[in-house]
Amino acid sequence: MKHPLSLPGAAILAISIVGALAIACSGGTGSGGTGSGADGYQAEIRRTSYGIPHIKADSMANLGFGEGYALAEDHLCSLVDVAVRARGERSMYFGRGERDRHFNSDVTMKALRMHERAAQELAEMDDVTRSWTEGYVAGANQYLEETGKENVAGWCRGEDWVQPISATDLVAYQRSVTTIIGNFASMIASAQPPTTEGETSAAMSKPAYEPEWPTFDQASNGWGIGKDLSAQGRGMLIANPHYPWLGANRFWEKHLTLEDGSADGELDIYGVGLVGIPGVAIGFNRAVGWTHTVSAGKRYTAYSLTLNPENATQYRYDDSWRDLEARSVSVQVKGVSGASDAVEHTVWMSHYGPVVNFPGVGWSPQMVLAVRDANEENEESRMQWLDMDRAKTMEEFQAAHKRWGGLPWVNTISASVDGEAWLIDSSSTPHLSDAAIDAWQTSLEANPIAQSFWSRGIVLLDGSNSMFEWQSADGARDPGVASFDQHPKVTRADYVFNANDSYWLNNSNALLEGYSPLMGGEETRRTLRTRMNDVVLNDRTPSGASGEDGKFTLDELSAAILNNRSLAAELLREQLVARCKRQPRVQLGATPTATGIAVDLSAACNVLDAWDGTYDLDSRGAVLFREWITQYEVADTLDAGSLFSVGFDSGDPINTPRDLKKDAVALERLAKAAQFMQSRDLALDVELGAVQYAERGGKRIPMHGGGGTYEGIANFVRNGGNSTTLEPKLDPSALEGSRRLTEKGYPVNSGSSFIMALEYQADGSPKAQAFLTYGQSGDPESEHFWDQTELYSKKEWRPILFEEAEIAADVQRSYVVTGER
Repeated sequence: MKHPLSLPGAAILAISIVGALAIACSGGTGSGGTGSGADGYQAEIRRTSYGIPHIKADSMANLGFGEGYALAEDHLCSLVDVAVRARGERSMYFGRGERDRHFNSDVTMKALRMHERAAQELAEMDDVTRSWTEGYVAGANQYLEETGKENVAGWCRGEDWVQPISATDLVAYQRSVTTIIGNFASMIASAQPPTTEGETSAAMSKPAYEPEWPTFDQASNGWGIGKDLSAQGRGMLIANPHYPWLGANRFWEKHLTLEDGSADGELDIYGVGLVGIPGVAIGFNRAVGWTHTVSAGKRYTAYSLTLNPENATQYRYDDSWRDLEARSVSVQVKGVSGASDAVEHTVWMSHYGPVVNFPGVGWSPQMVLAVRDANEENEESRMQWLDMDRAKTMEEFQAAHKRWGGLPWVNTISASVDGEAWLIDSSSTPHLSDAAIDAWQTSLEANPIAQSFWSRGIVLLDGSNSMFEWQSADGARDPGVASFDQHPKVTRADYVFNANDSYWLNNSNALLEGYSPLMGGEETRRTLRTRMNDVVLNDRTPSGASGEDGKFTLDELSAAILNNRSLAAELLREQLVARCKRQPRVQLGATPTATGIAVDLSAACNVLDAWDGTYDLDSRGAVLFREWITQYEVADTLDAGSLFSVGFDSGDPINTPRDLKKDAVALERLAKAAQFMQSRDLALDVELGAVQYAERGGKRIPMHGGGGTYEGIANFVRNGGNSTTLEPKLDPSALEGSRRLTEKGYPVNSGSSFIMALEYQADGSPKAQAFLTYGQSGDPESEHFWDQTELYSKKEWRPILFEEAEIAADVQRSYVVTGER
C-alpha cells in the first residue's frame, strides 16, 4: 500500500490494498536484514524535481521493495517485457517475430537454461541479497496490483502479457544482460547438422531465415580527473554513457539510502542503473564517483570443431571424438488464429558452449563453430556493484573489483575525494596460455577463416586442441577467466579516460602495455572520438577547456563534455576549404567520352569557411560537413586511405592519421553533398538544430551533438535501435544519397544518456549536476518523458540533490509504500 506524506498542489489520497501477491510472485520470503516487521515491507519514497526518487528504508529487502515500486511507476512495461523474454515466452504472446526474432530468442533462452540457472542462483544467494532481490520484485508487483494492467502507464497498457513477475524472472533477465551469448540467438537456433539425400535433419523445426551477425553497439565516454587538474584539489568525474533512449537499456536515476543502524550495514548512493537492475551501477557516494564504458576486450572466443566424417554430430578433441549434445526445447508459438501451439526445436551444445551457425561458415560435414562466453558463470556482478556503492575509500572501491571480479563487459573510470583518478578494465576476459596466444596469432597469417573472424574482432581457436582451453588464474572469479592482477589498470593525479577503444591509450602521457591481446589492442588505431577526448583533457593552454589556470571547475568540466567540437572538422575543414577555393568548380560523372556535370562549389566553400567546426544547435555548416564526410568508409577515419594522407603512427596516436588526401575525391564528394542537400531543399548553411531532433511526447526538440566515428564528437547522438524490448519505435530510413538523413531530418533516440559532472569540493562534500537526456519516465504522456530532453537541448544542467536539506527543500511528492511478504 502507499501512504502519501505530502502532495503539494494535489489531494492526499490514502490507498489501502492487500499485498499478498508480493509473496506469491516474489519467489519466496526473504530472511535477510531487519524490516518494518516480519510480515511486511515498508519504504519511503520522495520524488524531487524531474521525478527523481530518493528511497529510504531500514533493510535491503525494504529498500529493494521501494526501488521496485518506484521503477514500476516509471517503467513497468519494460520490466514486464524483459521478464517475458527471460522466460522464453516472446513467441507465446507475439508470434515468431520478424525473421524469427522472437522464436530464436525463446529457443536460446530455453536452451541455455536461463530460467533454471537463475532459480539455482537465487537459491544459493546469501540471505540479504536474496531478500533485496525478492523485495524489488514484490515492490514492482505491488504497483501492478494496485494499478491494474488496464491503467498502467506506457505502451503496454491492457496487454495480456502484463502480469506479475517473479524473482527468478528478474535474476534470469540479469543473467541475460551479463552474458554475451544471447546476442547469438539467430546463430544458435539455426545451427543444424548437415543432411544427406534421403535423410532428415535432427532439428524438428527448420529455421526460415539466415542468421545475422550480432551487434554490440553501446558506447560511452568516461573521464576521471585527479587532484592536479581539479580547481578544488580533489577528484572529479564525467559520466557519459551512450545508450538507447528506449527499451530496457535505458538508465533510471535513483538515490538509495539505508537508515542509520540498519542491520544490513550502511548505504547512501546516488546514480543510475539499467531498468530492471536493482542498485546503482554508475554514480557516487561520499568517497568515490565512477562511471563505465563498454570494453574493447574479448568476452568470448569461438572454436572451430573438426567433425567426424562419419558423424557430423561428433567433434575431435585431441585424440578422441566427443559427442555434441542435442538439447531439445519446446516453445509456445502464437499463430495467426491467436492460439499458441508447442514447437519443438533442437539446439546443439559442445563442451565449450552452444554450436553456432556463423554466416559464411554454417555447419558442413567437416566443420562447425561453437562459442564460449566468459560471463557464463558470472553471478557476482550485483554484489560487486553493491560493494562499490558502499565503498568508503578508493582502496575499498578497488578491493571490490578484486574480491568479486564481477563486471561483465565494462571499464571503470573513477575519481575519489582524495583526488585519485583510477581506471581499470576488469571485464570478464578469457585467460589463454602464452602458447595458445602465440599459436592463435600465428594462425592469423595462414588461416583465412581465422583472419576473416579477426577482421570482425572475433578470436577463433582450434577446438580440437586442448591447448586452446581457457586456463585457471590465481585469484580469478571463476576458472578460465583472467584475475584482477592480470587486468590493465592505472592511477593518475591528472586524468584518465576511456571512449571504448582499448586500455592502451587512456591518457596520452601514460600508455599501458604488456597485457593479453584478449584485453584489447596495443599500438593500434584509435577512433576520432577517443582522440577528441584526449585532446580536450590534455590541453593545458589558456584557451583550453580547463581555462587559464589549467584546472577544471565543475562548470568548466561540464562545458567540456558538451562543447561539441568535431575533431574531423579540426583536422580537415581548413584544408578542404583551401582546396575548394583553389578549385571552385568540379565535374561530376566525367568520363573519357563525356564531360559530366559542372558543379560550382563556391557557396559550399563559403559555408564551411564560416563554420566554427562545432555541432551546436545554431551551427551552420555542420550538416554539409556531415553529408560530406559520411560518404567515406569508417576505415578511412582510422588510417591513411581515401581520406587522410598521413597514416596512423603508434608513436603519435593522438595526431595521426591527419591531413586531407591530395586527390579529386574530396571535392567530388563535397559536390555530391551539396547537390544532395539542394535536392532536399536544405540550405547549405541550415542550422543543425533545424534538422537534428528528438521526438518526445509529441514534441520535436532540437538536438546538438553528432557522431563519434565520422565526426569525432564526444557528445555522441544518433538514431539507434531497440534490441531489448518491444516498445514501439519510429524508424525512418535514411534517404538515398545519405547515410543518416531521413525525410524528417536526423532523428535522435540513442547516444548521450545519463550525463553527470561531479566534483568533490574543498570540504570533501560531493557536488554534481546531470541530465537524463530522455527523462525519468517511459510514459510518453508524462512530463518526465521529455522535460530533461529540453534541458539537454538547452545545455541547462540540473543540480543533483544529495544532501538531506537539498532534498527536503525540493520534495514534489512523498509517500510510504508497504506490502505483505
